[in-house]
This record gives sequence, structure tokens and C-alpha cells, in this order.
Amino acid sequence: MAKYIITFITLTFLLLAGAWFYFPKDNPLLGQWFSTDTIYGEPELLNFTEFGLFKDGSHVPADFLVGRTKVTVTTNIASTEYFIVSENMIKQRVPRQTWRFFLRADAFEEMNQALKKSEVSRYNQE
Repeated sequence: MAKYIITFITLTFLLLAGAWFYFPKDNPLLGQWFSTDTIYGEPELLNFTEFGLFKDGSHVPADFLVGRTKVTVTTNIASTEYFIVSENMIKQRVPRQTWRFFLRADAFEEMNQALKKSEVSRYNQE
């Protein structure tokens, strides 16, 4: 009888540990994101907060459904899916287009600085 109780407790513990490992704890979208493509010469800025997002200068209340690799953001207007590519990159499913990629603000600034420094230095000996 004790063997069954110990087996039951062990299996319950392993199931709870597995569930804790696979369920996300935090919303990975929180923070500022810049699009990699530009609209009218400027990248789009998304700023996700715990209660919604700032888009076009105004706060839009939203609900977040967080999965392992996908976050669904539901506002009163639409529902948008964001897929987690890496820690610093997400992709947005856009209707009538393929994908739209976004970088975290820190990674976007580093990329812009690297692009500004990327001059052909074949003839410039420093």
C-alpha cells in the first residue's frame, strides 16, 4: 500500500513540475518593439504594457493569451497573433501579407549603429 502512495505522490510531483516548466510565467511581448520594414520611411513602434499596448500614440486595452511560442493579443477591434522567433525578434501575422518582423528596441538600436558603421574599409586603412 505504501508503494502505491509513494508512486502516486511521485507521479503527481512530476506532472506538476512538467506543467510548471511548460507553462509560461511572463508575457514575452512586454516592452518596445520596432518593425524591420518601414512605412512612409519610418519603422512602426509597438509598446506593450501589462494592460494593453500603445499604438499610434494612444493606449489600446488588450488581453494577452500567452502560449509557448505564440502570443495572441485581443483588442476591442481585432485579434493579432505574434510568434516568438527569438528573445529579441517576433513576427506578426498580417492579413493579405506574409509576415511582419519586429525587433526589441535595444536590438534595433544596435542594428542601426552597426549599419551606420558598415562602410567599405577596403581602401581606408586605419
